[in-house]
Amino acid sequence: MTTAELRIDGVRVAGHPALAVDAGGPRVVVTTDIGPRILSVTLPDGTGEGLLASLPELFIDRPGWPSFQLHGGHRLWAGPETPETTYLPDDGPVTVSRDDQGVACSWLEPQTRLRRTIAIRPTADTVVVDHQLANEGASSATVTPWAITMCTPGGEAWIPRYMGPGDAHGVLPNGALVTWPYTRLSDERLDLRDPVIRLRAVAGAPGPCKVGVTGPAEWIAYRLAGSVLVKRAPYRAGATYPDMGASLQCYSGGAFLEIETLGPLTTLAPGALIDHRETWSLHAIDPDMGSDAVLAMLGLDQP
Repeated sequence: MTTAELRIDGVRVAGHPALAVDAGGPRVVVTTDIGPRILSVTLPDGTGEGLLASLPELFIDRPGWPSFQLHGGHRLWAGPETPETTYLPDDGPVTVSRDDQGVACSWLEPQTRLRRTIAIRPTADTVVVDHQLANEGASSATVTPWAITMCTPGGEAWIPRYMGPGDAHGVLPNGALVTWPYTRLSDERLDLRDPVIRLRAVAGAPGPCKVGVTGPAEWIAYRLAGSVLVKRAPYRAGATYPDMGASLQCYSGGAFLEIETLGPLTTLAPGALIDHRETWSLHAIDPDMGSDAVLAMLGLDQP
């Protein structure tokens, strides 16, 4: 990891006031009026431009409830997914703080009193994205940090399957593939090969497909043309993860694909908090290179 001078510039993206943060390498743009959301991540040569989805007109609608505007990009949700609380709007101004390492943006959800914070710490090689859920309410809350990155269709997500033994003798299960009610293993977008599962993002696909994996794999990635975004997150052995233990998840819909990492399920007493760190790396590749070759070049073919 290389250190360099931090730069923070005020910009506007998709009509939103935002801050562009970099240290000579990956440049991240985070909103200051909603979310918070990371709306883009790019290298100085433009690699990554358009990789994160921009979806200003996309909403989750529920009769009798306020609409949740997705916006696109990267967000932090508090899991497990419960529509009554997960889809609460987050369209108010965020609290912004700066230091010599980067920027932190937070939003206090009035209904649940959960404060969601995304902190961005760039280097010349990577971006550390810290996610925090803090309970500022009067009662305990059982939650998991859920870091969700929305990507533009046309590419392919890579989800590593842990291939190591589950016990000293190698006779016990070592992981599981988790599916959702709308998932079909016959879906043409889904490629269940070893050791890396592939899920394509096809614009206009008629229905969603989602899979998750359990076990100590610690990265998930998306490749679009000449760009690959890799997100790394630690796996905590012995911790309880939601969604049948799936700490890595991927959702492919007709307008976007999401690569997701989750932290352990934790009961937060009033005043308590939980952190979840992702480390992002963005890579320029030959757009004609096959996925197996790219995985090998990036050292991702041996989970």
